[in-house]
Amino acid sequence: MRAKLFYSTAVLLFMLFVACIFACKPYKDLGRVNYSDRYKPVQSFLFVHSAVIHSKNDSSVLVLEIPIAQNGFQYDTVHFSIKYLLFENLSSLTAFDSLQTQINCNTAQGYYHLEIPIKIKMNSSSFMYLYVNENSSLKHFETFFRINKNSNSPGFLYPVRVTTNEKYISSYVNGNQVLKMNNSFGADTFRVWYYNYQFQLATPTFFNFVPVKFPERVDTVFVFTDSDTFRFSKAGLYVFHSTTHPDLIYSLLCAHESYPFITEPIQMAKPLRYISKNEEYEYFTEKNIKDRVDSFWIDKGGSTEHAKDMIRRYYNRVQFANEFFTSYQEGWQTDRGLVYIIFGPPDEVYYDEDAEWWGYHSRGNRSSVRYKFVETENPFGIKSYSLLRNQNYFDSWNRQGYAWRHGLAD
Repeated sequence: MRAKLFYSTAVLLFMLFVACIFACKPYKDLGRVNYSDRYKPVQSFLFVHSAVIHSKNDSSVLVLEIPIAQNGFQYDTVHFSIKYLLFENLSSLTAFDSLQTQINCNTAQGYYHLEIPIKIKMNSSSFMYLYVNENSSLKHFETFFRINKNSNSPGFLYPVRVTTNEKYISSYVNGNQVLKMNNSFGADTFRVWYYNYQFQLATPTFFNFVPVKFPERVDTVFVFTDSDTFRFSKAGLYVFHSTTHPDLIYSLLCAHESYPFITEPIQMAKPLRYISKNEEYEYFTEKNIKDRVDSFWIDKGGSTEHAKDMIRRYYNRVQFANEFFTSYQEGWQTDRGLVYIIFGPPDEVYYDEDAEWWGYHSRGNRSSVRYKFVETENPFGIKSYSLLRNQNYFDSWNRQGYAWRHGLAD
C-alpha cells in the first residue's frame, strides 16, 4: 500500500514539475522566429504600423494603425485580437509582462487606429513581441522590436492629429497635414528645422560603403508652442526640437500629396533608376515622361500585357517601400527599399538587437542570398537602416537586374 502511495505521489510530483517547466517556457524563441510575413503583400497578411509612445514618465502607449486601402477592408467595424509579450532582453526565457485583448474598431479617414496603455519603467530597455489578427478575415501581423525608455529618448516628444487627438506614428506626412506636438514633460516651445535636401539614393548591393552626407545648413526655422497647430506646407524633412529639453527631437518627412502611392509619371520614372542605364534614365525624365516610361516597360516586357504585369509588380513594391521603410528619405530610396524593389519580399526575416536579416531562397532567376541591415545613427532622431554591402553580391545583383531588363523577374 505504501509503495503504491509512494508511486502515485512521485508521478504527481513529476507531472507538476513538467507542468511548471512548460508554464515557464516562452511563447516562442523570438530570436528564431521568421517574421517575413510582415513584408509579404498577399491577402492573408495584415499591414500594420506599430509603435510605442512614452506619453508620460510612468506610462506608455502601444499605438497601432492599420490602413484600410492596403488591407482591402470594407466593413464599418472590424474586430482585432491583439497579443503582446515584453522581454527584458533577447536571451530572456520568460516575458515579464503580457496582454491578450479583443478590440472592435470603427473606420476613420482611411485607417483603423488603436491605442493600448502599457506600463514601462523609466530608464529601461525591453523587447516586444506583437501579434495582431483580424478575426473575420483571419489576416494577421507578427513583429518584434526593441523599446527604449530613458531621459534622452525621442519617444517623449510625439505628434497628435488635431481633429482626433490621436497619437501620430507614421514617419511621413502629406502636404497640408495639420498636427500638434506634445511633450510628456509639460508645456513646451518647439523649433522646427526644415531641410529641402536630396539625400543620396541607395547604391547597388555590391558597392563599397559610402557614408551618408547630411545637410550642413538648415533652410528654414519655424517656432511654435504645444498649444499651436503646425501645417506642413511644402515637401521636405521637418525636425522638431524641444526648447526645454534640447536632446528631444522628432522628425517627419513631408512627401507629395498622394504618398505613399504612385500617381504621377515622374513618380514612376524616378524609381526606374535602379534598373535603367544612365542615358535611358536621363531620356525618360526629361519630357513626355509618361510615354517614355510606358515605352521603357513595353520594350523590357516584350508585349503590352506583360509590361502591365511588370509595372504592377514593380510599383506595388515601390509603394510598399514608401509605406514601411520611409525614414529621412522616401522609402523607395532607402537600402531596404532598394532590396525590396529589386528582389521582392524576403523569404526570411530575423531580428537581433540592432539589425534586420533578410534571406532569399534560390528561385527562378534569383540566387540564394542573405542581407543584413544595421540600425544606423543620424542627426534626426528617426530610425534608419543601412545595408552591409559586399562585393560577393555582384552576381546576384547583376542576375536580378538582367531579369528585370528582359522581362524575367519574379
